Amino acid sequence: MAFCFATAAQAQSITKARFILSRDYNSFRAIELELNNQYLVGISSDGDLEYFETLTGDELFEGDCERQGIPIKYYTTFDIHDIPGRLKSIGNIKISYNNTFDIHDVKGTLKSIGNIPIKYYNTFDIHDPKGKVKSVGNVSIKYFNTFDINRKFGEIKSIAGNSSRVSVIRGRRYNNWD
Repeated sequence: MAFCFATAAQAQSITKARFILSRDYNSFRAIELELNNQYLVGISSDGDLEYFETLTGDELFEGDCERQGIPIKYYTTFDIHDIPGRLKSIGNIKISYNNTFDIHDVKGTLKSIGNIPIKYYNTFDIHDPKGKVKSVGNVSIKYFNTFDINRKFGEIKSIAGNSSRVSVIRGRRYNNWD
Protein backbone atom coordinates (compact mmCIF):
# COMPACT_ATOMS: atom_id res chain seq x y z
CA MET A 1 0.00 0.00 0.00
CA ALA A 2 2.85 2.40 0.77
CA PHE A 3 4.35 1.64 -2.63
CA CYS A 4 1.17 2.71 -4.42
CA PHE A 5 1.04 5.94 -2.42
CA ALA A 6 4.70 6.74 -3.16
CA THR A 7 4.21 6.10 -6.86
CA ALA A 8 0.99 8.11 -6.99
CA ALA A 9 2.57 11.04 -5.14
CA GLN A 10 5.47 11.23 -7.59
CA ALA A 11 5.06 13.84 -10.30
CA GLN A 12 5.73 12.75 -13.84
CA SER A 13 8.56 14.30 -15.78
CA ILE A 14 9.80 13.77 -19.29
CA THR A 15 13.22 12.15 -18.99
CA LYS A 16 13.70 11.82 -22.76
CA ALA A 17 11.61 12.76 -25.77
CA ARG A 18 12.11 11.61 -29.34
CA PHE A 19 10.13 13.22 -32.16
CA ILE A 20 10.18 11.36 -35.47
CA LEU A 21 9.43 13.57 -38.47
CA SER A 22 7.23 12.33 -41.26
CA ARG A 23 7.79 12.88 -44.94
CA ASP A 24 4.07 12.46 -45.61
CA TYR A 25 2.83 14.95 -43.03
CA ASN A 26 3.97 18.41 -41.97
CA SER A 27 4.20 17.08 -38.44
CA PHE A 28 5.45 13.90 -36.81
CA ARG A 29 5.16 10.24 -37.72
CA ALA A 30 5.45 9.37 -34.03
CA ILE A 31 6.54 10.72 -30.68
CA GLU A 32 8.14 8.65 -27.96
CA LEU A 33 8.42 9.89 -24.38
CA GLU A 34 10.34 8.36 -21.52
CA LEU A 35 8.77 9.30 -18.19
CA ASN A 36 10.63 9.24 -14.86
CA ASN A 37 13.22 6.79 -16.27
CA GLN A 38 10.50 4.12 -15.86
CA TYR A 39 7.90 4.30 -18.61
CA LEU A 40 7.84 4.54 -22.39
CA VAL A 41 4.88 6.28 -24.05
CA GLY A 42 4.13 6.33 -27.77
CA ILE A 43 1.96 9.04 -29.29
CA SER A 44 0.78 9.09 -32.91
CA SER A 45 0.81 12.11 -35.21
CA ASP A 46 -2.92 12.47 -34.55
CA GLY A 47 -2.47 12.73 -30.79
CA ASP A 48 -3.54 9.17 -30.04
CA LEU A 49 -1.92 7.09 -27.33
CA GLU A 50 -0.20 4.25 -29.20
CA TYR A 51 1.36 2.45 -26.25
CA PHE A 52 2.31 2.85 -22.60
CA GLU A 53 4.81 0.39 -21.19
CA THR A 54 7.57 0.01 -18.67
CA LEU A 55 11.16 0.25 -19.90
CA THR A 56 11.38 -3.52 -19.43
CA GLY A 57 8.59 -3.94 -22.00
CA ASP A 58 5.56 -4.66 -19.81
CA GLU A 59 2.47 -3.12 -21.40
CA LEU A 60 0.31 -0.93 -19.18
CA PHE A 61 -3.33 -0.20 -19.89
CA GLU A 62 -5.18 2.95 -18.88
CA GLY A 63 -6.49 1.32 -15.70
CA ASP A 64 -2.93 0.30 -14.78
CA CYS A 65 -1.76 3.86 -15.37
CA GLU A 66 -4.54 5.22 -13.17
CA ARG A 67 -3.53 2.85 -10.36
CA GLN A 68 0.11 3.93 -10.78
CA GLY A 69 -0.96 7.56 -10.29
CA ILE A 70 -0.60 8.48 -13.95
CA PRO A 71 -4.13 9.19 -15.20
CA ILE A 72 -4.55 9.59 -18.95
CA LYS A 73 -7.02 12.28 -20.01
CA TYR A 74 -8.47 13.19 -23.40
CA TYR A 75 -10.02 16.39 -24.73
CA THR A 76 -13.82 16.26 -24.70
CA THR A 77 -16.60 18.31 -26.27
CA PHE A 78 -16.42 20.52 -23.15
CA ASP A 79 -12.99 21.69 -24.35
CA ILE A 80 -14.67 24.01 -26.82
CA HIS A 81 -11.63 25.11 -28.83
CA ASP A 82 -9.82 21.77 -28.98
CA ILE A 83 -10.40 18.57 -30.93
CA PRO A 84 -12.29 15.96 -28.85
CA GLY A 85 -10.62 12.58 -28.50
CA ARG A 86 -7.06 13.83 -28.60
CA LEU A 87 -4.67 13.14 -25.76
CA LYS A 88 -4.87 15.95 -23.19
CA SER A 89 -2.53 14.81 -20.44
CA ILE A 90 -0.48 11.95 -19.11
CA GLY A 91 -0.42 12.43 -15.35
CA ASN A 92 0.65 16.02 -14.82
CA ILE A 93 2.19 16.34 -18.31
CA LYS A 94 -0.16 18.52 -20.36
CA ILE A 95 -0.40 18.12 -24.13
CA SER A 96 -1.72 21.12 -26.03
CA TYR A 97 -2.60 21.69 -29.66
CA ASN A 98 -2.92 24.78 -31.78
CA ASN A 99 -6.55 25.84 -31.79
CA THR A 100 -8.71 28.69 -33.10
CA PHE A 101 -6.78 31.22 -31.02
CA ASP A 102 -3.50 30.34 -32.76
CA ILE A 103 -4.41 32.17 -35.96
CA HIS A 104 -1.05 31.73 -37.72
CA ASP A 105 -0.71 28.00 -37.10
CA VAL A 106 -2.62 25.01 -38.41
CA LYS A 107 -5.43 24.02 -36.05
CA GLY A 108 -4.87 20.64 -34.45
CA THR A 109 -1.09 20.57 -34.72
CA LEU A 110 0.88 19.93 -31.55
CA LYS A 111 1.73 23.08 -29.61
CA SER A 112 3.54 21.57 -26.65
CA ILE A 113 4.11 18.41 -24.68
CA GLY A 114 4.84 19.25 -21.06
CA ASN A 115 7.46 21.98 -21.08
CA ILE A 116 8.59 21.21 -24.66
CA PRO A 117 7.20 23.85 -27.06
CA ILE A 118 6.68 23.02 -30.74
CA LYS A 119 6.75 25.74 -33.41
CA TYR A 120 5.86 25.63 -37.10
CA TYR A 121 6.80 27.69 -40.12
CA ASN A 122 3.92 30.08 -40.79
CA THR A 123 3.01 33.13 -42.88
CA PHE A 124 5.80 35.16 -41.28
CA ASP A 125 8.40 32.75 -42.68
CA ILE A 126 8.02 34.05 -46.22
CA HIS A 127 10.48 31.78 -48.05
CA ASP A 128 10.04 28.59 -46.03
CA PRO A 129 7.50 25.76 -46.41
CA LYS A 130 4.41 26.72 -44.41
CA GLY A 131 3.14 24.32 -41.77
CA LYS A 132 6.36 22.30 -41.40
CA VAL A 133 7.86 21.79 -37.93
CA LYS A 134 10.29 24.63 -37.21
CA SER A 135 11.48 23.69 -33.74
CA VAL A 136 10.92 21.28 -30.89
CA GLY A 137 12.27 22.77 -27.69
CA ASN A 138 15.83 23.86 -28.55
CA VAL A 139 16.03 21.64 -31.63
CA SER A 140 15.62 23.54 -34.90
CA ILE A 141 14.69 22.04 -38.24
CA LYS A 142 15.64 23.73 -41.52
CA TYR A 143 14.14 22.84 -44.87
CA PHE A 144 15.12 23.62 -48.41
CA ASN A 145 13.29 26.86 -49.20
CA THR A 146 12.70 29.14 -52.19
CA PHE A 147 16.40 30.11 -52.28
CA ASP A 148 17.45 26.47 -52.72
CA ILE A 149 17.05 23.98 -55.55
CA ASN A 150 13.31 23.92 -56.38
CA ARG A 151 12.98 20.15 -56.64
CA LYS A 152 14.00 19.87 -52.98
CA PHE A 153 11.66 22.55 -51.63
CA GLY A 154 10.24 21.36 -48.33
CA GLU A 155 12.76 18.55 -47.83
CA ILE A 156 14.75 18.52 -44.59
CA LYS A 157 18.03 20.37 -44.92
CA SER A 158 19.27 20.06 -41.33
CA ILE A 159 18.32 19.25 -37.77
CA ALA A 160 20.38 21.00 -35.09
CA GLY A 161 20.31 21.07 -31.32
CA ASN A 162 19.52 17.46 -30.44
CA SER A 163 20.37 16.61 -26.84
CA SER A 164 20.15 13.59 -24.60
CA ARG A 165 16.76 14.86 -23.37
CA VAL A 166 15.05 16.05 -26.59
CA SER A 167 15.83 14.79 -30.08
CA VAL A 168 14.21 15.14 -33.47
CA ILE A 169 15.02 12.62 -36.19
CA ARG A 170 13.96 11.80 -39.71
CA GLY A 171 11.82 8.71 -39.82
CA ARG A 172 13.37 5.65 -41.48
CA ARG A 173 10.80 6.03 -44.20
CA TYR A 174 11.92 9.60 -44.84
CA ASN A 175 13.66 8.68 -48.06
CA ASN A 176 15.75 11.81 -48.57
CA TRP A 177 19.00 10.61 -47.02
CA ASP A 178 21.52 12.45 -49.24
